[in-house]
Order: sequence, then C-alpha cells, then structure tokens
Amino acid sequence: MMLGNLFGAGLIPSQNMYDPMTSQRLILQRNANFVLRVRAGPDMANLQTIDVNYERTPLKIDSRYFKGYITVRVFGFNGLMADPCHPPPAQAEYFANGFSRKALYSIQMVGQFHGHNLTADDIMFGNYFDQRLPLPPFSGLFEWFMKRMDRTLALDMKSDNPSATSPLLATVQKLSYWKGDLHGSEHSSVPEVNNKVLREMLPIDGAFDEEGRVAEYFPIKDTLNKDSKKRRHYFEKTSHRQKWKVKSSDTYACDFFSPFIDVNHQCVRMPNAVVEPMPFFDGDMPLRYECRTRDGRHTFFVVQFELIPASRTRPLSSIQNRPRRQYRDSGYEREILDPPPPYSAEQ
Repeated sequence: MMLGNLFGAGLIPSQNMYDPMTSQRLILQRNANFVLRVRAGPDMANLQTIDVNYERTPLKIDSRYFKGYITVRVFGFNGLMADPCHPPPAQAEYFANGFSRKALYSIQMVGQFHGHNLTADDIMFGNYFDQRLPLPPFSGLFEWFMKRMDRTLALDMKSDNPSATSPLLATVQKLSYWKGDLHGSEHSSVPEVNNKVLREMLPIDGAFDEEGRVAEYFPIKDTLNKDSKKRRHYFEKTSHRQKWKVKSSDTYACDFFSPFIDVNHQCVRMPNAVVEPMPFFDGDMPLRYECRTRDGRHTFFVVQFELIPASRTRPLSSIQNRPRRQYRDSGYEREILDPPPPYSAEQ
C-alpha cells in the first residue's frame, strides 16, 4: 500500500476536503502549469524518459543487480513521451473493461534479481523522497492506521530523507514467479500487449492473463496459489520472507497499481468521490518509487513521476486534431492528448 494510501488517508490539505470548487480549481491550475513525465532506470544516475502506455516498447534494464523490463501505464495519459514517433495512445489496453476503477496507473516489472543470498525480506519497494516533508498535524495517527492496514510497511516520514516502503513480494497487487528451467508450452498464447517481454522471459503458462496483465501465479508451501491476498498475508511474517530465497535464475513478474493516485491529473481520488490535489507532488518533489535492498546498498530499479513546468514546453501545430508540445530541453516534439475532465464518470 505504501504512500499511495497515505496520500488518500490523511496527508491531504484539510482546508479543501469539503470544498469541491476549491479542489477542482487547484487541480485545473496544476494541470495547466505542469506536464507529466515518467522516467525509469537501474538507479537515480541513469534515468530516462519512457514511453508510457506503449506495451511493445518497455524499458529494458540490464544492470549488475537487475535484468528485465519495466512498463508503466497511466490512465488517460497526456504527458511527455521518450520517442517523438510515439504519440501517447488514446488509451492503454491494460485499462480495458473498466479496469481503471482498480488502477489509475501501473508499474509492471518482469525480470531477475541478482545478488548474494537474497531473500524476500531483502527486496524493498516503495516511495523515497530527497527532502523533509511538511507533515500536517496528527499525521502520526494516519501512519499508525496504515501500519495496521499493511503490517509490512516501514515508515520513516520525519527524517531528512523520508521513505515509505514494504517488501516487494508482500506489497505488489499481482505476482507471478517461475524458475529458470521452466517455461510455458511452445505454442502457448502470448498476450500481444506484452509480446516482446514475454517471448524473451519465457513465462510459465498462467503467469499472465488473457488481457496481458500479470496474473497471480505464485507457489506457497509447494502449492500453487492464485489468490493475491493469501500470498500477501503469507509474507507478512518475517520468517516466511527470510525463508524464501530469491535466485538470479528465477524470474518474477510484478504489477503494482493504485486506484487512488491520479498522477495524470496530479490529484487523489477517493471512493466517496472526494478529489484533492496531490500533496507533496509538484515541480520540486517528484513521486518516486524505488526497489532497493533493505540496507539501501543496492538499487534494482527506479520509476519516477515528474511534473515538468509547462514553461519548459511550447505548443506546436496540431496533427489530426491532437495538440502537440515541444520539450525545450530535448528538442523532440511530444504529443500531448487533451486530458479528460477531472470528474468524468468513467473515472
């Protein structure tokens, strides 16, 4: 759950909670002032802009500690792309059949972890910040509540470098695993949306569903488990995580998503229709997810959602009625779709 639920649970400016007009005005203002860019890489020193919602062009990472692919989807994405020949799709296939009610964005990882004597207790995933957060009053109460919701959550919100992390295998919504000497049948159907990734990683049958999303396919006590709640509950115990060895020859497919954080519109959406500007997410404070070892010595991969000031882009002539922008720092032409209304019924 991590900081995504903390944003929706109480770190929201209280003065706007019951004033929808103020909230909507702030959201529209932030959308006008900033453009979303997503970067990823093996560590903070090697981040690159990725093509959001392009299933066939995932970011490949081949580092000392992680070898695999990262795919990021954002519902209604209207931000900057890495390749000027890849305008943002109207919508990712990932969000088909109303899945946007469960996920407003998704970070998918498929790959292998490399390290000495790694266990499920060593690999942490979550939010990291580079500066102290201006926490509101009574934030400690919400931290206590979130730890009750996610017993593996490790919070360090009051330090100069705050973080909110959990063991990767205990926190992701979907997880599939297969050994290096096992793979699917030769003629098994491979979801087209992940064709490149799956052909190279040779997943076992059942690791992905028919729509291309990561499926729950994880053995617990030598018994195949297809219930993510059982797997997450199993890994709540430290002893269970420490017994699970993460070998470099084994492949993991994980999908982490949130129904609350709308990075495209820079706001938090709650089940009761409360929509608030996303706190701590602005031009100076990106929303960053990192996968590290528990001791922080090694980083496996990083995904960072950044807000680029609109002043650093300029509008170009439209193509097929789709507005475009040019990112001044790179010289590439980026296409940006008109964002859907913040309060549309589909969301």
